Amino acid sequence: MIFLVAPVFAVENESSEPHATTTVAEGAALQVVPKATVVSTVRLEPPANAIKRAEHQRSSEALLDEPSQSVSQVTQVSGEGDLTTETSAEVLEEKQVEVATELRIAMLQEEQNAASDGDDSKLPTADASRVDLLKQIDVVIAQQQSATSSSEDHSSQVEALKSTLTRLADGELDSKPPYSIILLDGLKESARNAKSKLASAESSVVSARGAAETAKTTAEERATSLRQLREKADGSNEAEVQIAELEQKLAEEMLVLRRQELSIAEANQVVAKLQLEIDEKKIAIVGDRIVFTQEDLTSKLADLDKSEVELKQQAARLQTELQFAERRWLAARQEADASSVLSPELIERVDSLKISQMAIQNEMSLTNQRLQRLPLLKKAWERRFLVVANQVQRKERNDWADETNEQLEQIAQDRQTRRLKLDELRVSQSTVDAKIDAANGNEEVARWLRAKRDAYDKQAEVYSKSLLALDSSRRTLERLKTQIEGEPGRSVGEIAEDTWTQAKRLWNYELTSIEDTSLTVGKVCSSILMLFFGFLLARWLSHWVGGRLPKWGVDEAAADAIESLSFYALLITLGLTALRYANVPLTVFTFLGGAIAIGIGFGSQNILNNFISGLILLAERPIKVGDLIKIGDTHGNVTKIGARSTQIRTGDNQDIIVPNSSFLENEVTNLTRRDDRQRTSITIGVAYGSDLDAVLRLLARAASEQSGVLERPKPMVWFNDFGDNSLVFQVHFWVQAKNLSQMRMIETGVRLKIDAMFREAEIVIAFPQRDLHIQSPRPIDFRLVTSGPDDADSHSRAA
Repeated sequence: MIFLVAPVFAVENESSEPHATTTVAEGAALQVVPKATVVSTVRLEPPANAIKRAEHQRSSEALLDEPSQSVSQVTQVSGEGDLTTETSAEVLEEKQVEVATELRIAMLQEEQNAASDGDDSKLPTADASRVDLLKQIDVVIAQQQSATSSSEDHSSQVEALKSTLTRLADGELDSKPPYSIILLDGLKESARNAKSKLASAESSVVSARGAAETAKTTAEERATSLRQLREKADGSNEAEVQIAELEQKLAEEMLVLRRQELSIAEANQVVAKLQLEIDEKKIAIVGDRIVFTQEDLTSKLADLDKSEVELKQQAARLQTELQFAERRWLAARQEADASSVLSPELIERVDSLKISQMAIQNEMSLTNQRLQRLPLLKKAWERRFLVVANQVQRKERNDWADETNEQLEQIAQDRQTRRLKLDELRVSQSTVDAKIDAANGNEEVARWLRAKRDAYDKQAEVYSKSLLALDSSRRTLERLKTQIEGEPGRSVGEIAEDTWTQAKRLWNYELTSIEDTSLTVGKVCSSILMLFFGFLLARWLSHWVGGRLPKWGVDEAAADAIESLSFYALLITLGLTALRYANVPLTVFTFLGGAIAIGIGFGSQNILNNFISGLILLAERPIKVGDLIKIGDTHGNVTKIGARSTQIRTGDNQDIIVPNSSFLENEVTNLTRRDDRQRTSITIGVAYGSDLDAVLRLLARAASEQSGVLERPKPMVWFNDFGDNSLVFQVHFWVQAKNLSQMRMIETGVRLKIDAMFREAEIVIAFPQRDLHIQSPRPIDFRLVTSGPDDADSHSRAA
């Protein structure tokens, strides 16, 4: 980080004023202050730094000569410099010392000005503004030091994680396989937490990046304002310039801090990614090499027993606290009932004691619910042990799966209830905080309001812990569910039976109903199969009819038309049959049939023309799907041939719909009717004087070596012409391409090879040339002029 601000230092004024000293401050103009201030200032600076202060003075004076350029440099370095160098411990310590020194001087000047004015009730002076800004800068630098320490911690943490990941590359953990299933559970839980931290870190990076951009914009705006203020400097606005300089310095320091925060956020993201990668690597290493021993089960059950004892003790303690809280509340309530006038203090006291009682009661209720879930968790671990050991019958396993799903649903409902209760508590906390702010000095009322807020805080903490306990129970049940659904050890018969049952259930699943008729998956699949095989049958029958008709004396063209018509007739018949089988009433097509009739009445000519053209295209097959064709100025591949139109996809990935009649009425070029082979050519001109044999050889070699160019027929190279500017050659070669893009890619590859080979052989590709003839009535005068020193300087500046 480069700063324009130098430490304040004092020098003796050379003027005739005997009791004055000139003080040079942060890039500002020289100002005269009383000598008493100088004495205090000198005591703040060690004499050993006199040389350094003189250097700062010269630097500041130089920067004063070019203020706008200096500010620009500061902005640039602060925004784009090396963050590690800018925030090193030495640099930050030096900046802190400089700011602290200047802050002490500014505070002394403020005290002196206040003493000389003798009136402390005036508006804040420029010295007070400088003190405030310097205090802010000092705080920001302290934050930078803390951020630097955090960055160093992150660096060591990243190195440790990378070292751990390197050790895991061998595919083994510290312990030897087989691994405990409890270890696998812990690894999965750690991976889940790592994913959550990674998502949070990614959000933090986005937020920190936005804050850094805002800080950079602010710094640039401050620098611009300072430049404009310096341009208007006339001696009267010296204080404003000093304040603007401090504001710009504060903005620059804030930019550095925001960049540090962004760096820390990115480091947190790296740490989270490495931790997740380590956990996933460990899970992959563990794999299926797990065991669930009786010792593991005993350990988990012992932990649950211990938790049960602790919860019972907690419930007993809460029962005692609840009784005491009820007595306190009843006493306060009796006092309120006996009082003729309820004071605000008494009202808040009764309300606070009631809320405290409810908080203990809610905590006791949640504790009892945890006690009720403990037997379920014990049973879940025991069942999981039996499932892993494959000691459970299939029917019993299915019953356990249903029971586990019900328990998970109940836990989900409990979680939702507790989350709603937490939201309600947050609203109550906000309401109480507002009442505390409005207490207006009534300490007794404020005391009971604070007690009420503490009760709400305690309830929120209890409900948060309850949510964590529910999440732990949910994960235990989910692991049991996963273990059950794996169903290891099923026999082939059991697998077949379960598969058949699930298939029948899916086959009879109702998708919708039409006029009280059920439309199931089975009917839809049957209709689709019927249409598919009907399509094949219609094609075979129509083809058989079309092949027999010429033998019976029918014209071949007529036979093709009859074949196409019979194909569509059979296809429509089978389609209606499939709809009938699926119980789709044909009345839904009544409106559609009427619309078709009207359309035929008004526009039958074009429709019939395109339809018959489509039949002809389908029958004669002059083009087929996948052919690369040219119709008019359009190149593209045929993607679909329909009854009315044909779709063509161009090299720009645009679908063009062309009426079928256009293929019969216009000229159409089918480039790939027989096969995908096409011939293309590249024309190139070389400079006169080139080695023609080398040109012919390199052109043939470039075409032959390019992938996609066919070996047979071999590429051909022709010397076409002696051009105006070049010797014109043309290389012809065959490619196998289904579309225009493939052919253009192959041509591009050949051109690139030609360019590379010509460069290597030092053959120049000719460029356009023109001869310039100057017609002048008299000879043109040419003179050689020797350049002088001024001209040399001009040329140097131009260079």
